[in-house]
Amino acid sequence: MFSKVMISRLDELIGEFDTPFFNYLLYSYDLDLYDCELIISKIRNDINEEIISSDDNLVEVVEDYFEARRMEGEKQDKIEYLALLMSEDDEFYIKFLNRYTVSPGDRDMIYDKVRTAILKDNISDFEIRRSLQYYFSNAVKQESYVRTLKLLVGDSYDSLTVKSVKRQYPNIHDEDIYRISNEMYSQILDSHDFANIKSAFFDKVMRRSEAKKAEAIEKWDNLVLGNGDSFNRLLESKNLTLDDGERIKVDVRTRILNGGICADRIDGVFLTMICNDYGREKHEGK
Repeated sequence: MFSKVMISRLDELIGEFDTPFFNYLLYSYDLDLYDCELIISKIRNDINEEIISSDDNLVEVVEDYFEARRMEGEKQDKIEYLALLMSEDDEFYIKFLNRYTVSPGDRDMIYDKVRTAILKDNISDFEIRRSLQYYFSNAVKQESYVRTLKLLVGDSYDSLTVKSVKRQYPNIHDEDIYRISNEMYSQILDSHDFANIKSAFFDKVMRRSEAKKAEAIEKWDNLVLGNGDSFNRLLESKNLTLDDGERIKVDVRTRILNGGICADRIDGVFLTMICNDYGREKHEGK
């Protein structure tokens, strides 16, 4: 019922896109008519979906939606400006960035860092230019760190160090190495001072491994403890006892702590497979 009232109030405010309030929105937020129509359509939908409640001040809500769209467009313009500044034929690049020998990978990292700053903090055009100069300069100054890190991980995460890491931490995979190395590249660009970059890499690997274990343990506990009745019924359907269930819980938990099972494997299908395997081994052991 309230949605009809809110829609009616919205119609009063907007009319046929010709009311004084709509004209105020159109010119205050510097949006074209098409954008305005999309925003109003979204507001109508959010009213119907009860995302906007009867307790909300509709005038403020409409202005918030228009401001969010204006901000989104402004950020997109800045991202396009960033790409322009990083074009090798752009005047800014030639004058301020061309002096630095920066690898394509580092260029991509710099672009991602500045783009993230735009999306998160809506930094100004001046800050975009200053950030580019800062990161390009640091990429050169920190080159020794970059070389060491590249040697550590290898071109395809196939270095002896990475192979050793995967043996020591079985739950660490290529995507984890990629994530860790990118995090360290980002720190290098921010002028982070590493006492020993190899030690820092191993520390991050260890922390990542422990975090993945904690995630998997939580998911496993929720599966077998949070749904105890379902687990007990599954055991019964497989001719397994509650004691068997306790042994399964401990066994899987141990395998998780040893790095053998990650959270992305743990679901109802995995649980059924474990129970099937346990039941078969139990039967064959008789």
